[in-house]
Amino acid sequence: MHIPELLAPVGSKEALIAAIENGADAVYFGGKVFSARQYASNFTHEELEWAIDYAHVRGVKAYVTMNTLVKDSELEEASDYLQFLCNAGADAVIVQDMGILRLLREQMPELPVHASTQMTIHNVEGVKFLKELGVKRVIPARELSLEEIRRIKSETNMEIETFVHGALCFSYSGQCILSSMIGGRSGNRGHCAQPCRKKYRMNDIEGYLLSPKDLNMSEHIGALVEAGIDSFKIEGRMKRHEYVAGVVRVYRKLIDRYFEAPVDFRVTEDEKHTLLQLFNRGFTTGYFFGNPGSELMSRKYPYNIGTKLGTVVDYEPQEKLVSIKLKAPLRAGDGIGIGGRGTGVTVRKIFIENRMVTAAKTGSLVRIPFDGDVARGDAVFKTYDSGLMATLETGNIRKIPIKIAVKARIGEPVELRINDAGNEIKIHGGLVSGAERKPISRQSIAGQLIKLGSTFFEAQEVTFDIDGNIFIPVSELNELRRRAVAELETERAQKWKRRCRKPEIAAEKRNTELKPILAVNTASVEGLEAAVDSGADVVYFGGEAFGKTLEKEDYSYAIEYGRKKGTSVFVSTPRIAKEIRYLNNLNPDGYLVANLGVLYHLRKQNTNKPIVIDYPFNVFNRLTMDYLLDYSQRVTLSPELTLQEIKNLTPFGQTECIVHGFFPLMVSEHGLVSSLFSSGRDSDFLLKDEKGFSFPIKTDSQNRTYVMNSRELCMLEYVPDIVKTGVGCLRIEAKTYDKEATREITRAYREAIDNAIAGKKIGKSCLGEYTTGHYFRGVL
Repeated sequence: MHIPELLAPVGSKEALIAAIENGADAVYFGGKVFSARQYASNFTHEELEWAIDYAHVRGVKAYVTMNTLVKDSELEEASDYLQFLCNAGADAVIVQDMGILRLLREQMPELPVHASTQMTIHNVEGVKFLKELGVKRVIPARELSLEEIRRIKSETNMEIETFVHGALCFSYSGQCILSSMIGGRSGNRGHCAQPCRKKYRMNDIEGYLLSPKDLNMSEHIGALVEAGIDSFKIEGRMKRHEYVAGVVRVYRKLIDRYFEAPVDFRVTEDEKHTLLQLFNRGFTTGYFFGNPGSELMSRKYPYNIGTKLGTVVDYEPQEKLVSIKLKAPLRAGDGIGIGGRGTGVTVRKIFIENRMVTAAKTGSLVRIPFDGDVARGDAVFKTYDSGLMATLETGNIRKIPIKIAVKARIGEPVELRINDAGNEIKIHGGLVSGAERKPISRQSIAGQLIKLGSTFFEAQEVTFDIDGNIFIPVSELNELRRRAVAELETERAQKWKRRCRKPEIAAEKRNTELKPILAVNTASVEGLEAAVDSGADVVYFGGEAFGKTLEKEDYSYAIEYGRKKGTSVFVSTPRIAKEIRYLNNLNPDGYLVANLGVLYHLRKQNTNKPIVIDYPFNVFNRLTMDYLLDYSQRVTLSPELTLQEIKNLTPFGQTECIVHGFFPLMVSEHGLVSSLFSSGRDSDFLLKDEKGFSFPIKTDSQNRTYVMNSRELCMLEYVPDIVKTGVGCLRIEAKTYDKEATREITRAYREAIDNAIAGKKIGKSCLGEYTTGHYFRGVL
């Protein structure tokens, strides 16, 4: 049975050391650029090379994150960075951007690629696509069950890495632009402002409605192993190094314990307590055993609650002292949180009666200085355990066995060889002389050579080829040992170094001198009829349906209706499709494709129908465009791009942009409405944030949740500017509109496009509150 890799998060030098000392088989970390955790400490180029060497010398693999979308203007910098990582000896890069992925596989095959969970890979076909492209490992969406992962593994034999512990996102990773639409901080570029941890209201329910609990699979090591998962990944590049030390230490013990005696496997109470104390918002097993519904969510506490410490019994506002009945021990230096208000302090003073103490036992009534909102009966949590943290400051240094051989012949230089089963170092010292008094013994020689101290080597054996009456100064033996160890360390790091060529940024310019067309995306027959009758050139039909579930007859009617009126009808495919089985025998004019698995399926079906790539592919640069245009006639650009960024891309192929409508900012497997309300999945709900913005909530036929943009996107008066960029198709997202609204908006854009082409003024403008999205502001 294959022992899975234990993969640890590293956001700092201290976290790297903690991960390795506590048993990680591999670590992952990012640089100052192109990393999905831009608010972690991360590493400079010099620090990255040091970190890679530090891991390799100790027999640990080093993966570097490049798991963000790359703007076209950043491609040269990205190419330099990839060359640096390849030369530095990274074991793999973790990638989101499809263009960067293709660049690596075609021009830098010596550097392995792991497909990030930001790529939203969630079906067998998507994994097969990446395998054919040369990807070594896939980190699939966290919304997959163990059974779905097992199926992917068995049908593809691809290396699979899954998160087993740490924070979860409400949305499918790679499909969330809520942070960027609210404040310009794109989660797809490492700047997520974590809007899912904010407070919201739906109807009369208020709380942290989008905040999931933290993943914890510690009690299910066997199930993870049996699913065929190759790497157990811990989340936490933005957490303290003590967190990394503690969680890695626990999971190292659990994995080893399971493989020693699977039948007797268990998690101790101390281990459970450690994981709780280090960080938790409540624990969940996520989607591994099916959709957990409300059990997934931590709607009361969006932050660390640690362990239960006690209950507030009184508060003295003038003295600012809170009285707490303890259910667990408390020490000065511990951190506490009270209630669900996010209030917390580090305990500096503890009073029992009128006596100040440094620690208090379970059952004590203590008074603690506290300035904040507090009420009798509030739960008190220990969020930081100073005693536990002290035990995590030092780990068990991983030792690498070496063999030492000494050759000492009188009149010849002393020779020392050390071997770590992969590398051998041979060095020479001064000439060996005969002993004038007492000769040095083998035991004395060995005693000096095995003094490896704080190094990570340990002597497995020492062998001798020496004359009997020799003398070697102890100082020389120590110097030989130090030199040999230093050279072995260097050799262990250098063997991973490469000499890589810088990838060339090249993309073919394609003919884009075509009259721009108008597309409408809808999921109702009435909407399709309105769009066709009002001047749409192409209608996308289907995909995520928020109302009536579409039947095959609806598709057939829509396709035929469009053909009678001279309008192309493309079948729209959903961005989440765990099983692909509904595309056959529809005979549409083409397909709007929203995920890699569907694209693979259509390619293998040898369909001759045109394909349009949808915006969930997150197209940000010419390389991604160029690659996807090999499979399609047109690519929909990311809604996070500006007009100028769009203009820079249009020479490289046919493009499409969303210009109007409400579209999803988050897509979640969690049924938000059904988990909060007993009925009303098809009803309209609004999610209201603390600033007063309201986000429409839609639910599809699979009970997935879609958080829509709070304001309608409207670019009507800017149609001439969009046409001037060279965009080939302007799209209206009409799935939330009724027939009349679809008709009116389609007519307005039909007129605006025709007027822009003819050089006439736009007749209409946007009404009410609306947004121009990122067209004029862009994202970090």
